[in-house]
Amino acid sequence: MAHHHSHASPSEHHDGNARRLLLAFSVTALFMVVEVIGGLVSGSLALLADAGHMLTDAAALLFALLAVRFARRPPSDQRTFGWLRLTTLAAFVNALALVVITFMIVWEAIVRFYHPQPVAGFTMLGIAIAGLVANIVSFWILHRGSEEKNLN
Repeated sequence: MAHHHSHASPSEHHDGNARRLLLAFSVTALFMVVEVIGGLVSGSLALLADAGHMLTDAAALLFALLAVRFARRPPSDQRTFGWLRLTTLAAFVNALALVVITFMIVWEAIVRFYHPQPVAGFTMLGIAIAGLVANIVSFWILHRGSEEKNLN
């Protein structure tokens, strides 16, 4: 049975994970913009809702990246726990954003129920499939990280 050891230093693991987080954030944020534009052009609430979801994903990735960067700083007299509380605050903000976006989507769905709008199905479907590919790429990038050294 093969056994794999990594001989990279802890800072190399942090740098590799930070690069992966930055790359996954970039893919997610870029495609979020594509979904917003596609949702507006096609009239698809589903694409706009997924763009909102990708906004929270991008925020979570950005917060994880910032946490990796700040976690390198040692504790001080003012921050005896270091900067680890930042991750908890980031998770709270992300959850709050998700709740706000959910209410906005529900409100728009109710409005569209009473005033239906046409949807450009092929445009919506093409962008939705590309969004799935973007999510798979981000997952692949993150999955290749060093989870033993960084849970993010």
